[in-house]
Amino acid sequence: MIVAIRIRGIYSTALTRFFLDQGMKVVSPSDTIIRRFGKAKGLVLVEAHDVEIVDLDDMEGIRVQGESAPVDAVIKAVRENFFDTICRNKTEGSAELEFPFAAKTALDELRNRVLPTVPRHHHFRIIASDYVNLLEEKTLSGRPAKRESVGRGMEKSLIWDTYREGKEIKIEHVKVDGEVIHLSEGVILEKDFGRKTLVLKRSRFKGRTKYDGLGIEKREGDYAVSEVQEGLWYYTHTYFRDDGRLIGRYININTPVEFYPDRIRYVDLEIDVVQMPEGKAFVTDEEDLEERLKAGYLSKELMEAAKKTAFQRVETLRDE
Repeated sequence: MIVAIRIRGIYSTALTRFFLDQGMKVVSPSDTIIRRFGKAKGLVLVEAHDVEIVDLDDMEGIRVQGESAPVDAVIKAVRENFFDTICRNKTEGSAELEFPFAAKTALDELRNRVLPTVPRHHHFRIIASDYVNLLEEKTLSGRPAKRESVGRGMEKSLIWDTYREGKEIKIEHVKVDGEVIHLSEGVILEKDFGRKTLVLKRSRFKGRTKYDGLGIEKREGDYAVSEVQEGLWYYTHTYFRDDGRLIGRYININTPVEFYPDRIRYVDLEIDVVQMPEGKAFVTDEEDLEERLKAGYLSKELMEAAKKTAFQRVETLRDE
């Protein structure tokens, strides 16, 4: 079955390249896509489509809709090639696909095969779409070797230059089913653009009266120091009493954190690591991760990556 796809949105160039490589047709392309791809095999100027792809409202992924079998073929192709893709709200002929860190990175490289593209292109487009396109066009045209340096400058100006000590940052803890939990905000203690790290202090805890996994009571004056680094499949919350006594550590396993000017964002992968104050470390909620696999939200490869990360963190903590 050759599927005819109509694509619109910030992922259109990368996905056009991807679906053409898959032997599918991209139909009714925009003028921009026609200009970029010319007479590429499979690009059809006028034809009815089986599947339509548009951005999600938050631009963190795409909505796929159309005839049931072609939609299923598109979803299958995407999930097999971008292993961390999250699939949610799937019905007959429709689904939402979120592209976390690794998927966006792969899409950046696909787009770079068509025209010079900075690393983190799709991430930056969520922040300042027109600016990113214009700057790439002006600075990379005929100078593709500059993509790394231009991208680094773009990342610094769009994100890291907005961070300062004392600034409050939101934490978007996104569940695989799409629920967005806003954890208590963090105040920046340290930032390091070179290492792509933030250290946050959090002191306004929400939700339950005990700390997840630790089972230890929350008290007035408690605070956490949260250490976040780009590219890692986890980040660590270390909890303290107001006098500095250690309460314990909670290591969240997630898709690598993405940094925005006002927030950090990641998809929570259910499984976590807990370290008690006396040093004992263990994995929790492994069965919840497996349930999400059975429900179709994530791939087996993504589940295995989450488990591997969790058990590696336990071993690291035990060796410290």
